Amino acid sequence: MVSRARRRRGGARQSGVRCRPVADATPRLTIDYTNLMAAGVADCGLSESDLDRWSPGAAAALAETVERRRRGDIGFLDLPDDRQQVRAALDFAAALAPEIDTVVVLGIGGSSLGPHALYSALARPLDALRPRAAGMPRRLLFPDNADPATFQAMLELCPPERTMWNVVTKSGATAETAAQLLVLFEHLESTLGPEAARARVVVTTDPSRGPLRRLAERLNLASFPIQPSVGGRFSVLSPVGLLPAACAGLDVVGLLAGARTMRDRVLEADLRKNPALFLAVALACHHIDRQRPMVVMMPYADALFDTADWFRQLWAESLGKAVDVDGKPVHVGPTPIASRGATDQHSQLQLYAEGPDDKVFLFVTPAQRPVRLPIPRSEPALAEPEDYGYLAGRDMGELLDAELRGTVASLTRRGRPNATLTLDRMAAPALGELLMLMMATTAFAGPLYRVNPFDQPGVEEAKQLAYAAFGRTGFSHLAATLASARDPDPRYRF
Repeated sequence: MVSRARRRRGGARQSGVRCRPVADATPRLTIDYTNLMAAGVADCGLSESDLDRWSPGAAAALAETVERRRRGDIGFLDLPDDRQQVRAALDFAAALAPEIDTVVVLGIGGSSLGPHALYSALARPLDALRPRAAGMPRRLLFPDNADPATFQAMLELCPPERTMWNVVTKSGATAETAAQLLVLFEHLESTLGPEAARARVVVTTDPSRGPLRRLAERLNLASFPIQPSVGGRFSVLSPVGLLPAACAGLDVVGLLAGARTMRDRVLEADLRKNPALFLAVALACHHIDRQRPMVVMMPYADALFDTADWFRQLWAESLGKAVDVDGKPVHVGPTPIASRGATDQHSQLQLYAEGPDDKVFLFVTPAQRPVRLPIPRSEPALAEPEDYGYLAGRDMGELLDAELRGTVASLTRRGRPNATLTLDRMAAPALGELLMLMMATTAFAGPLYRVNPFDQPGVEEAKQLAYAAFGRTGFSHLAATLASARDPDPRYRF
């Protein structure tokens, strides 16, 4: 359900919004875990007996997740079935005035990383830099940090009459987003006037609670709900991601269809047939039994790098905990790393190949690249044939694919465990499968580590201390904690 979302804003239906249904549930994501196992990296990999040993814990993790879903505690597994929210997002996008060419997403954490991952993966490369004509799919911008220089530039570069601002925070109280909102409203009211300013803001927040929901109701702002059972880092398939994606003309129907396909696969009881449960067990076993606490996600397509950035928050915030589910101190958590292929072959690969054997690698790549760019045969004046001849007549995508093959082969030869996730092409169904795979893997990993993957007490503490530093009412009791911070020791200042 969306407030005011069906009201026409003077524009015709947005021709760029694609809502073709996916014809079947054929998987679009190929998953190869061979090199996590002894079959690929010999003694450095896991054995079938390792899987057998972890199998009871895996079954319990699946059962716990299914039960939490049944009770309504977690909702991300049901998001692919929510056709009402898809329709509302598409209707809102279609009703945008044709002069609006930009949508700015004001959010932080999952409120920004999720929609940013969708935009990077599914829009045209460098889409935000391309010129716009009236009625085209909108560019998306993500000023997620509360850096005043960046936000001031955003206000200067986004003409108020051509920009829609999507304010996203489930709690409605996120300080960084609230600060942006307050600055934004003053800017819009001074340039457009109060009534026109309100027409340029849409909020995505809790359906009934929080200061942003109260503000939306008081000012009659267009708004979308985030289900209480869907946490921020699991919200990419909710209106948090769907609304910006629809405004950008992305295939939100195909995205959810792919997520639905994977959702059905990750509820399989057999560990060896459940790709998310298998990956959760493999990563936990490599960490706990083999002392490999780091997970590197390394996509070999620039369009997928923001997906790795999204995974970094998902994995870290869900599994890094000080206490277990029984309240006992544990201080556990794997460390996720977002890496870019082939760029980081010239930055990080030396460490990955010859440094400590404390990492597992997840390579992500499309089987078919959306663009073919032939490499011309060099002229004698440009280079000698023996210098660049091996590149002549090939395709630039072939080079990136060869770089991936070389990296995988090099790490495998050294016994560095790795897996490869291959999207059939850069399209919404395959991306939906990938996102659901990683969210389900994270949900299953929580019970394997004996932690709650759906809370974030460490983040909440830092937020509360920041409120105390700002003098927010209700947080003065934390002032002593701030005051206890030691002054800089002059011996160690230079």
